[in-house]
Amino acid sequence: MEIGSQKQTSAAVIWTGILAGLNHPGAAGRLAACLADTVTWSKVVAEARRLHVTPLLYAGLKAVSEGGVPPSIMEALRCATLAAGARSARLEQAAGSVVAAAWDAGIPLLVLKGLALQNLAYPAGVVRVMDDVDVLVSPAHRPQLRDLLRRRGYRDDVRGEEDFFAPDLSYSIDVHTHVVNTTRLPARAALWLESFDEIWRRRRPFHLGSVPAWTLGPQDTLQHLAMHAVHHHGMQGTMWMADLAAAMRTWPDTLHGVRDAPSGVRRSAWYCLEVLAARGGVSAPGSCAALQPGRRFPGERRLLALVARDQAGSHIRYALTLACLPRWSDRAAFVRQMIFPSEPVYATAFGDAGPPPPQGWLTHWRHAVRLVASGLVRRRPQARWPHT
Repeated sequence: MEIGSQKQTSAAVIWTGILAGLNHPGAAGRLAACLADTVTWSKVVAEARRLHVTPLLYAGLKAVSEGGVPPSIMEALRCATLAAGARSARLEQAAGSVVAAAWDAGIPLLVLKGLALQNLAYPAGVVRVMDDVDVLVSPAHRPQLRDLLRRRGYRDDVRGEEDFFAPDLSYSIDVHTHVVNTTRLPARAALWLESFDEIWRRRRPFHLGSVPAWTLGPQDTLQHLAMHAVHHHGMQGTMWMADLAAAMRTWPDTLHGVRDAPSGVRRSAWYCLEVLAARGGVSAPGSCAALQPGRRFPGERRLLALVARDQAGSHIRYALTLACLPRWSDRAAFVRQMIFPSEPVYATAFGDAGPPPPQGWLTHWRHAVRLVASGLVRRRPQARWPHT
């Protein structure tokens, strides 16, 4: 089998395995068909680990009765899933303790992404791999939460951002004051300008073990996942697409409400729907057509095609953000902040510990140069997207 064919088969096994693990309709049958081909299992396991989707793949393969999968591979996936589950349990315990303390102190707190998705959107018993705990708090309550975390031994002097690391540096609690990441690029805030109080009113309850907690409402969850995938990660990483697929399966009607969201949110959701459809197995043609912007910028389709084929770098997030920002003044501010940083956080660490990392502004400049050098905005979009 040729190398390109092996890569395509591995990608198909992983993606259909993810969807089968999420109980998407018809995914188990498609996965069984993929397993009929010759599969290089060592590559599949290594890639699933790199993409942080091992537990989903393991659940998907179990859903098709493990047919055609070597026992040693299932054992390797099982062990990796148990390790992910142990970390998830530790993070759940840590988050529950902080949430309970914050509530006692009168601090409204929303848990974002990992733990909330695992409890509400992922099938029962399926682990969502996570490195840290993300929480959302109002700007007014952030100083109180900071002091609370410091009293509990957390340190925010390791990376100099919103990350509060546990005393042993094994995980962090990332404190956000906006649903869009604005730490280094404040102009991103124009993408979604709702206040914390508005989002808090639409919150949804869940439990961290025995501790009551709150997270974003279903529509806000889907919108936040799309925004995070597009503007923070440049749509790199299969895990973010898996999160969106899980949210769409759990709350299928929420896409209708996204049509009334701010223009940048709608465009970001459209990007994600297009890529999910191109990868196969997840589609919402009515919603996709409704969210499609009336005016598209040069190169947008090509960027999405590259993402669907896993041929794009994270630097494309700058181009996608420029397209999604609502006004030209917002775009000008975004470019200015990217190239000429004015906040101290730009020039502080990009790593968690160890040797001093490069200055932040150098990283932003390097991404900007890569984007311009790629010439994406000057090329015509390709006619068709290949499907996985």
